Amino acid sequence: MPQSKSIWIINHYASHLENRHLELAKAFAENGYKVGVITSSYHHGRREYLYPEEYHFDKRAGNVYFIYLRSTPEYASNGGKRILNMLSFCRLVEKHRGDICELIGKPGYIIGSSAHPFVWETSYRLARKYKCKFIAEFRDIWPLSLIEIQGVSEKHPFVKLLAQVEKRAYKRSDAIVGTMPYAYKHVCDKLGFPRSKMHWMPNGINTDKVDQIVQGESTLSPELEDYLTNNWCCVYVGSIVKSECLDYILDAWKLVSDKSIKFAMVGEGSVKDHIESRIADEHLTNIKTFPAVKPEEVHKILSMANCCVAALEFEGLGRFGLSKYKLNDYLYSGTPTIFACNSPNVVGEAGHFAIPTGDPALMAEKIEQIRKMQPEEIQELADKGRKLIKEVYDYKAVGKKYLEMMENL
Repeated sequence: MPQSKSIWIINHYASHLENRHLELAKAFAENGYKVGVITSSYHHGRREYLYPEEYHFDKRAGNVYFIYLRSTPEYASNGGKRILNMLSFCRLVEKHRGDICELIGKPGYIIGSSAHPFVWETSYRLARKYKCKFIAEFRDIWPLSLIEIQGVSEKHPFVKLLAQVEKRAYKRSDAIVGTMPYAYKHVCDKLGFPRSKMHWMPNGINTDKVDQIVQGESTLSPELEDYLTNNWCCVYVGSIVKSECLDYILDAWKLVSDKSIKFAMVGEGSVKDHIESRIADEHLTNIKTFPAVKPEEVHKILSMANCCVAALEFEGLGRFGLSKYKLNDYLYSGTPTIFACNSPNVVGEAGHFAIPTGDPALMAEKIEQIRKMQPEEIQELADKGRKLIKEVYDYKAVGKKYLEMMENL
């Protein structure tokens, strides 16, 4: 074990998607470490700066600090300015390493977490300087995502550059961490890195926090609370975007013969107008849409639901397995869950209803099957799902596993 009890987590977009690294940092801190999550103050979701100064830090729970660096320039799309912002962030991490050392100490471990892989270059250089362990973490496979999702050619110069950065990071790292359970098929089977170097650390859930929310007073809108309380209700909670296959879910819903079953679709997104037009034009009177809610209110909704549904059509990167926050939330609620997807997933692992995508009639059949289930059958499903999430996906469990891996390097 390194002498330093400091862990640096470098993640450009943690200010936008901070849940994973905040929760892991808290788990590390509970085991005696001082943890810094180093991120950009340019909020990727809001497209605005959180703080005006170049270097800013906030202390979170225990010995957890979020360190915000004012990377430039501002950007509105995935173009050249965003790439420059990535490079600016990496430069600022190295510029302010002394400030970070003063705040939380020299690192014993550096976790370079990619949304973009340039953080791996910076993380490695700092790890060499401080003679500490370097963990290359990825939550998306670069540049494979650009090739398979965005349709960018393998011969594109930027793709070739990212491929070189990826291979170099995996070679230089002391450990490789992916959120997808079968990522080794890419890292080890395709790229040739040893299986012993590859580790699975999934996206998780803070079950203690969820329990507190569910047991607390409801802050849901009266309309939504009444709808959930007074109906046998199936729910979808999340982004209303094309990738979530909501047209497919509506197609399934049209085939549900028991019209006493209601459906609540909660969220916002780019296809919500389209979905609401379909509901009106096709006279789907047993479906109602609701605005997006606060993250903590999601758990209250799921605890009041009778069935949860979700779908994912894209199969390509799904061959490496999934790590979706939504599925953790659904299963930990104890509510029977239907997930249409052609890739291995936690819903099937938990014994709930994992079905192939593309068959609306099958989803409709499963909804009606759940409607007819006895209380003891529902309780058995709930126990299976909650047990799996608690033991494998709770951030305390993920953090303990992650820390054990690092301390054994």
